[in-house]
Amino acid sequence: MDTGGHILSDFNTALKEFKNKTVSIGCLAQQNLERSLQGLFERNATLCNDVIAEDEDVDQLEIEIDEAGMLLMSKYRPFASDLRIVVASMKITNNIERISDHAVSIAKRSRKIIRNPELPEVTLIEPIFQQANKMLTDALAAYADGDQELAATVLQANHVVGKLHKKATKQLTKCFEGDTGKHKDYLHLLFISRWLERVGDLAENIAEDVIFMTTATDIRHGGELPEEIATT
Repeated sequence: MDTGGHILSDFNTALKEFKNKTVSIGCLAQQNLERSLQGLFERNATLCNDVIAEDEDVDQLEIEIDEAGMLLMSKYRPFASDLRIVVASMKITNNIERISDHAVSIAKRSRKIIRNPELPEVTLIEPIFQQANKMLTDALAAYADGDQELAATVLQANHVVGKLHKKATKQLTKCFEGDTGKHKDYLHLLFISRWLERVGDLAENIAEDVIFMTTATDIRHGGELPEEIATT
């Protein structure tokens, strides 16, 4: 991405390192998300414990990125296009940290589920995870590459996560009608489904910030995509 041609070459270096840190926190949060669900599907408590332990790394990296962003703005006073990169990156980092928080919550619920006999209804969670995780993958790739068209596909995909969540919720709610002794496990799965839906929402937020970063167009709260993206 063009960084505006600053005379100070160290600005370009600092901006590149700043973006790399943002990509790194995204990869770490996604790893936590994947491990939290892997722990559930494979009934592996160690993976769940790893997610909970590694969330501190995400928190610390978020602080470092915020500090680096403030330093970039105060030291170099970047041009408008560069300023959008810094501001969008800091907002994206916040959304990424929230995704990692959801991964921790999922890991904690997963640990509780796998202490009990295997639950067939766990399979209801897998399609929600696959769709939300793909959205996150595409949103992070769109940020790394400055790809506004890929970001637009993330926005279009979020309704799928919502539909899958509603379907799982409906099926799990029916499970409460029977006296099976598994009500707590069903409740844990309902929470996990909801948190995965939120991951999709947060991936959508990241995609919106990528579009702002690359086009200077704010599409939050019903704003329209730039014409060059909407027509592709």
